[in-house]
Amino acid sequence: MHLLRPDQAVLTVRAGLDPSRRLFELAWTPAAESELIPSGSDLWNSALNRGALGVAAQQLGLTQRMLDLAIDYSAQRKQFGKAIGAYQAVKHLLADVAIQLEFARPVLLRAAAALAHGLPDAGLHVSHARVAAARCAWSAARQAIQVHGAMGYTWELDLQIFTKRAWALAGSWGDRAFHKARMGAHILDGAHDIGAGATFA
Repeated sequence: MHLLRPDQAVLTVRAGLDPSRRLFELAWTPAAESELIPSGSDLWNSALNRGALGVAAQQLGLTQRMLDLAIDYSAQRKQFGKAIGAYQAVKHLLADVAIQLEFARPVLLRAAAALAHGLPDAGLHVSHARVAAARCAWSAARQAIQVHGAMGYTWELDLQIFTKRAWALAGSWGDRAFHKARMGAHILDGAHDIGAGATFA
């Protein structure tokens, strides 16, 4: 993390997926004298963990909302004389999202507890939560739009607000690849038991 004077950087407004969030591109030249927190330090990791955990919590909230909207729509929309939610194919789409959400919630709570209590493996648990939540949000956005059909993309429905926010958050505070690599580094550092009888969750 760096501390810069206004004349040391140029901010350019950029259009993002989510119109409710302002997005800027930062152009500057890194310098040793402006660095406040070195990458990889305890303070840097603490900021990363808190930011990533916040994103994971938002992603699970978005997942729940998109799932609720899809369930409501599938109960109201009629096709061939009955609600589309009565068809097994639609039920399975939504059930898959619900299952992912139920598996991801305790992972998020475990990460929050690890961070709150200052456990040494907090980063591992936060990255696990971030990966699980990102998968949930991505699946929920896809399935909810599929259930809504072409209407899911339109400005007429609130669903487009939540899907755009989910997509915008996908790269915030580290994307899935970053957090998977971070988990791998933690798990394979030799300090963890791995195998059928051990779990890091």
